[in-house]
Amino acid sequence: MADNKIWAPNLNEALAASTSKKPLYLQIVDAMAQDIASGKLAIGEKLPPQRQLAWHLDINLSTVTKAFRQAAKQQLISGEVGRGTYVLGQSAEAELFLLKQSAEQTVIDLSTHQPAKLLDKRGEDNALELAIAKLSEQAGGLSEYLDYQSPSFVAELKLAGAKWLSDLGYPISAQHCLITNTAQNALMISLMACCQKDEVVLVNELTFPGMKALAKQMGIKLYGVKSDHLGLVPEALALAIRTTGAKVLVSDPLYQNPTAASMNDKRISDIKAIISREKILFIEEYVIGALSGRPPISADIQSQSIVISSFAKAISPGIRFAVIAGQHPVLTQISQQSHATSWQLSPLTAAIAKLWIDDGTAHARTKAQQQEISARFKLFATIFPSKVTTANEFTGDKVRGNTHNKKADNTKQANPLCSHVWLRVNQDADLVAEQLETQGVRVVPARVFAVSHHFPHAIRVSLTAAKSHKELVKALNTIKQSGFIE
Repeated sequence: MADNKIWAPNLNEALAASTSKKPLYLQIVDAMAQDIASGKLAIGEKLPPQRQLAWHLDINLSTVTKAFRQAAKQQLISGEVGRGTYVLGQSAEAELFLLKQSAEQTVIDLSTHQPAKLLDKRGEDNALELAIAKLSEQAGGLSEYLDYQSPSFVAELKLAGAKWLSDLGYPISAQHCLITNTAQNALMISLMACCQKDEVVLVNELTFPGMKALAKQMGIKLYGVKSDHLGLVPEALALAIRTTGAKVLVSDPLYQNPTAASMNDKRISDIKAIISREKILFIEEYVIGALSGRPPISADIQSQSIVISSFAKAISPGIRFAVIAGQHPVLTQISQQSHATSWQLSPLTAAIAKLWIDDGTAHARTKAQQQEISARFKLFATIFPSKVTTANEFTGDKVRGNTHNKKADNTKQANPLCSHVWLRVNQDADLVAEQLETQGVRVVPARVFAVSHHFPHAIRVSLTAAKSHKELVKALNTIKQSGFIE
């Protein structure tokens, strides 16, 4: 390429070659890979400065920066301070990457439990850039986040964590909050504080994979409590406590993972009565539940429980920020292990989390996520109308004549703000998952969540994992047309 002519991506060609519309920065990466494969960009060729390219394309500098960063991850380019950015590898390698990318795009991944991307009309999410800009304007700039957290900063984080939980309906003071990086880490240090090796911990008979992983790592034994369409069955919980002698219960009663079950008021009352009577520690996992619009069920039994929540599902999985809260004595024990809690935090991401809580961004992103989930649930309801029912029918709340629905169908979904659905299948779920993947859709079979060797033929489908509504509709139609759904 002539020295007097800078390289610029042909975004129209990149978009035409893509199977679906992508964010602008990924279109730039695709165009770069195509030009390397065609020889338009030669090995070792120097790319224009990011600012110059942004000006040439009339786009935000942050978009070009993201594109260059992604291209570097894909080993298409390499940048050196003071020298610039250069094209790497052989054109055959770039072509191989394009082929790999195209093959990956043929499978729609609905297995990962993640929030939907909140993109603007330009296909971007600038919340992080805005936060960094605000923090950089503060006295001292960003350099203060290169050091360990100061005691005063940790205290400010506790105040932010208490405010966030209070906004979610869990009134708590900062002195009863501990901050760490992820809900998984929070759960681990909580269990380490209250459980010994070979001790029995009660969980739902189908529980989230992180719980199973921790049990294996710590050598604790999980006992699956029978659950129905409302979650834990009270009589089964009481029996499990008596027969196992367990002192700890870990459960996610709102938008349970994987079944999407949510307790109604009667079930919550019954479960809390058992917890109080038997004097067991209830660890409430409230990560997906933060999207429910309902407070943690343990809000009024804080002396016998702790609640764990994080930004992962409602706000952003990339901003690692989690809270452990409650008034149980185990919190005092955990608070003495700062090496396992606040020291685990990245000061910069913690500062972003605090900023988002204080300026309302956390609340706004949760609301936006709820709206997006609601829109996706409507798409699910259109394709699977027989799997959707009213909340009253589903939960068994009072209906006409002051009766209760005793025949609620636990294959149905009634939580329009839940980001995943649980579908019964007519044969072995592992085989169904394998077959669906060959048809271009990835889901999770029940075995992944099972505590025992007995589990239903069912799959979990994440509605928010799809990159777009169009992709979600395509995947859901593939699942429906497969003939595997009961």
